[in-house]
Amino acid sequence: MKIKQFIIFLLLNTGITGSLLLAQKIDTVKLPAFTVDAAQFSDPFRALNSVNGGPSFRVGNSHDYSKYFESFRPPLVRLHDARYCDEGTVDIHEIFPDFNADENDPSNYQFEKTDNYLKSIRKVGSDIFYRLGESIEKGVPKYYINLPPDFDKWARICTNIVRHYNMGWANGFKWNIHYWEIWNEPNLSNCWTGSMKQYCELYKQTAVNLKKLDPELKVGGPALAGPIFSPKGREFLDFCRENKVPLDFISWHGYTSSPDKLLKQIEKSLATIKEYGFDDVETYVTEWNMVTSWQINDPEKARESFSQTAGSPGAAFAVSVLAYLQNSKLDGAYYYSAYGGFFRLGFFDIFGVPKKPMYSFIAYNKLVELGTRVAVTGNNRETGVGIIGAVNRKTGTTAVLLSNFEDKATRFMLKMKNLPFKKQLLCTEYLIDDNHSLEWDREQVMNSSDFQIAVELPKSTVRLIFFSSQPIK
Repeated sequence: MKIKQFIIFLLLNTGITGSLLLAQKIDTVKLPAFTVDAAQFSDPFRALNSVNGGPSFRVGNSHDYSKYFESFRPPLVRLHDARYCDEGTVDIHEIFPDFNADENDPSNYQFEKTDNYLKSIRKVGSDIFYRLGESIEKGVPKYYINLPPDFDKWARICTNIVRHYNMGWANGFKWNIHYWEIWNEPNLSNCWTGSMKQYCELYKQTAVNLKKLDPELKVGGPALAGPIFSPKGREFLDFCRENKVPLDFISWHGYTSSPDKLLKQIEKSLATIKEYGFDDVETYVTEWNMVTSWQINDPEKARESFSQTAGSPGAAFAVSVLAYLQNSKLDGAYYYSAYGGFFRLGFFDIFGVPKKPMYSFIAYNKLVELGTRVAVTGNNRETGVGIIGAVNRKTGTTAVLLSNFEDKATRFMLKMKNLPFKKQLLCTEYLIDDNHSLEWDREQVMNSSDFQIAVELPKSTVRLIFFSSQPIK
């Protein structure tokens, strides 16, 4: 047997794939490249992997998603649309059902269901981003998203909710919830039946009351449907500036057909915020996801659109967005949503089975757990190609998360530099695509701190790669 044939035979029969040869040989065809420098540290990970919706689901088929939440560990959970996740919770009319009652009497509040819902969030290690207001309400007539009959009283009710969760009022808690978002999507008729001007007045009254209660609270809005540079977004910014309204953070939502479109919306929104002089105000996209088309009047086309959101295209979209946001000025982002059920947008189907994007968040959390983000190149926003790298500075374990949303290339060259290993290391790869849900794909051994490997990364694919001295569990 010739030497080369013997080496291949040995590799194949010792459990090491033929990819090792590929790692030691430069392809004759020039491939698009990623680079990772494990010795060049970047800014820390931020709360970009926060979500809407908690682990408790009690609408329709009841599920407990806690074990999954413990796997993708969102830093914060936003409480919008909570009653479609855990019924009877969070919304003002659920907590204070009789608006004509005395708002200063604790017996007129129904906190128990919301208490239990928030406990389920805290139990999995997430903090709370509290949306004060009402969930989306489709159909007619509208029962709960109408203007409160008394803005000042509504603001006092909100103040008592804060007192319950932060100051122990009404047999409450001292949870120190920082973020309080006032209402949701006041520019949509399914969320607010008043004008933008009326919303601004409600925001002002509530924000002033909350800051009087506790100046350390983070109060903000408007949780706009769409980018903040839109006319109604500008109306809100102008109102807050002219009236010197308390504004600790500005929030808006983004649903787009590509990662690049979402990032362009974010960048233009951030520029608009700066234009209005709110340079020191925190900024959050409190809802984001991939939607190729809402197709409200065509159920079959809507099904096709949202099947992509739930499938491998949506998984690649999520990773690419998380990759691009690493170096943005955005302070945080909240994926919509982490529940699902009968909702078109979510991590789980009606049976509680995870959809593909949930595995993208598990993969991303693997990097966050390593602790230190490292320098990378290779992002291509035009085609949705993304890369994130991280290292554990104690163990040396390094991970790379790659995504291809819609690039025509199917193979990429990954160049690794300065890996913190003196001896051989193990390269282990996991895959998300139509047929894999973050499952083991291949393994190979490397013998250098600097090397390159070719990776298979066709359209709508996510690949998580570990470099370690020991097998990754």
